[in-house]
Amino acid sequence: MRVKVRIVCKQCGESYILRGIKYHGIVQTGFKQCLCNCTEGFLIEEQA
Repeated sequence: MRVKVRIVCKQCGESYILRGIKYHGIVQTGFKQCLCNCTEGFLIEEQA
């Protein structure tokens, strides 16, 4: 199931809006790294 996702970096506050695939309650977007080189600590919000 395709879903719209908002990803916010907790380190710099940059936000991204992506489309991902929801499979068994887990959203996969392929997002790896923020512009500030942060690779962990993202807030992921599913949008309707």
